[in-house]
Amino acid sequence: LGYELKLLSGKVFSLQPSLLNLRAEEGRNQSAEKERERERNNGKVLFFSYFKDLVGQEVTVELKNDLAIRGTLHSVDQYLNIKLENTRVVDQDKYPHMLSVRNCFIRGSVVRYVQLPPDGVDVDLLHDAARREARGG
Repeated sequence: LGYELKLLSGKVFSLQPSLLNLRAEEGRNQSAEKERERERNNGKVLFFSYFKDLVGQEVTVELKNDLAIRGTLHSVDQYLNIKLENTRVVDQDKYPHMLSVRNCFIRGSVVRYVQLPPDGVDVDLLHDAARREARGG
């Protein structure tokens, strides 16, 4: 059992049901991937809005290559890219070539952790925002 598609040019294509099922499955997988991407972006929006409130505070950004940089948060964008001012390297002996860097731009995809000042964290507000995001609104 199959389907035939006849074009105006006269060409005929046969489609087997298994191929149609495969295409439908691909469509469902793409929809699921879009939903996962939307959920990841919702998490980014939560952190983006939170980090915007911390502009001017001192933070420590640990990168995936184990470099940790402390500085004043100058700005953050929707991709969680970070600009720091008045920077200093936490482990100066391990990264002496970074001693002269005073301002830096850090791509969001290379960030492992951002350590925040304890007095700059409103835990209740963060919990409420996380619950709202989890509920979808």
